[in-house]
Amino acid sequence: MRKTYLIHGRIVDGVHDTAIEDGILIFKTDLQAQQGGNKDELLFVGSIADYPNFPNEVTKADNVVDMTGYTLTPGLYNVHAHLGLTMPYLPYRFDVPGVPYRSLLMLRRACEALNCGITTIRSAGGPDDIDYAIRDAVENEMITASRVVPCGALNIAVGGHAWNNYISTMYNGADEFRAAARAEIAKGAQFVKIGLTGGAASAHEGMADKQMTDEEIAAVVEVAHAAGKRVAAHLGGDKPIQEFVKLGGDSVEHAYHMEMDTACLMKERGSFLVATLSVTNCHDYLVGHGSPEFQVRKLDETGEAHSASIGNAIKAGVTICVGTDLLPSDPIDGTNATVREMELLVKAGLTPMQAIKAATSNSARLTDTIGFTGTLEAGKCGDFIAVKGKPDQNISDMRNLALVSKGCRLVWSEVPGMVLRRYNPVVPGMDLGGGTYIKW
Repeated sequence: MRKTYLIHGRIVDGVHDTAIEDGILIFKTDLQAQQGGNKDELLFVGSIADYPNFPNEVTKADNVVDMTGYTLTPGLYNVHAHLGLTMPYLPYRFDVPGVPYRSLLMLRRACEALNCGITTIRSAGGPDDIDYAIRDAVENEMITASRVVPCGALNIAVGGHAWNNYISTMYNGADEFRAAARAEIAKGAQFVKIGLTGGAASAHEGMADKQMTDEEIAAVVEVAHAAGKRVAAHLGGDKPIQEFVKLGGDSVEHAYHMEMDTACLMKERGSFLVATLSVTNCHDYLVGHGSPEFQVRKLDETGEAHSASIGNAIKAGVTICVGTDLLPSDPIDGTNATVREMELLVKAGLTPMQAIKAATSNSARLTDTIGFTGTLEAGKCGDFIAVKGKPDQNISDMRNLALVSKGCRLVWSEVPGMVLRRYNPVVPGMDLGGGTYIKW
């Protein structure tokens, strides 16, 4: 067991509204720990002036790293991702990889996300129970990748949004939706997701078309809440958002069109909003992937209204979380999709500090992981990153990733005094990135 002292860096802990300017973060690591025996944790996070034992307690076995010029934040979340995403998103069901190969593809994407500093992913619809398997393998320390919070399949009405994709399963009537929710929860779903309105996936559906009845929605909410699980919904229209929130829904995904009154209702009911601004601000990404013209057009035409809707939510004080609907690691506009989403949220009205909280502590509360990660506090597991600069003042400094740690285990670091890579699931020298641009 040894301790590592990260000193003189700035710390944005995900709890407070201001950064610690001359901070110290101390964690312990047992590199000899066996499976399931990881007792590593953060020991102290705060101002170096408030830790009088430094440097007297430091031993020869310990590691001290000067973080001057860097800011430490909690590891990032992406709470709306589909690890099996392939592009272009075709308007018909076309399953080339098959289940075994797609399982490895999705694992690769979870590895890519960790490499980008995204330590937790909320899988917003995954095929064939694969996201459950990845979640369990990561938790059991069989493999190292981002943590996965799964919902299993996206539950939709027959012919509803994403009917033509293998992430969804179709149902008719309250009884069928009730049974579907029970089945996913029995498999280990940590939340239940429904497709309530249309989207860009098919030419025939409007972005705000309501595709489920109130009885079907209420049935899912009843079952999920009885099991202590939240309900998330793909939602594009103002009235369906209102109806979902009034029926007890917990998490609104997208909100392409939402008025201020609806945003205020979300605030009043304590609903979460996962904005996914990336998906309506990625014209070059869509065209570069050869997406169908109708998809590009629908998303381009929705962009302005989407940004205004998120602006309404920000003004109303709704709890905003970071999700992309693209792969967390997808290259976009010179960075990855997760960081780009944070930049777009700042453009929509969040402060840089609020955007960091959206990607950390807010998302940790949404996923019910706040008890052990999502903030930098003593006793937590030690998911954190370091970036060059001051991202709480300039959100684009999040692009300057220099260190990634998951569970107090170093993934990689380019910080002087600690330049090394402990984790690489591919041959050294090969790029652990690429997202949907690599056609496996």
